[in-house]
Amino acid sequence: MDHAATRYVASFFIEVFSDFMRFAIHQNGLSPDEVAIICLVAAESTRELRKDAFAMRNFSTEESVFPDEARPSVSVKFIHTSLGMSRETTRRKVAGLVERGLLKRSRYGVFFPAQQGVDDHTKEVRQFLLRKMEVVNGYLDKMPD
Repeated sequence: MDHAATRYVASFFIEVFSDFMRFAIHQNGLSPDEVAIICLVAAESTRELRKDAFAMRNFSTEESVFPDEARPSVSVKFIHTSLGMSRETTRRKVAGLVERGLLKRSRYGVFFPAQQGVDDHTKEVRQFLLRKMEVVNGYLDKMPD
């Protein structure tokens, strides 16, 4: 690991993260806290897409959507402890995100809903991230040995 190009790789991931934050904030009029909440909930709600071969094969394209029923919920406590936010601030921000349709409530908490049709708030974000992944892959191809 001492000779791996860790600083080179890290600089590109920091660039992608920074560009993503700016894009998400300006594209959707979100605060940095709201972006963090959505990212955390979306990561938990779509975990099966990354872990389960069936889900990956059947629900990972633009034409097929991972159904809401299969998406696990997270509690406000999980969100506020994971992000180091106060419980009340988290509760208010989550309520606002639910009201805007960016998160949905279940009896167990909130989840990131299926993004499709008029309720697809993340198509531009997915396209942005795909472009960024292509840029990162180009950088990785140039990475020194």
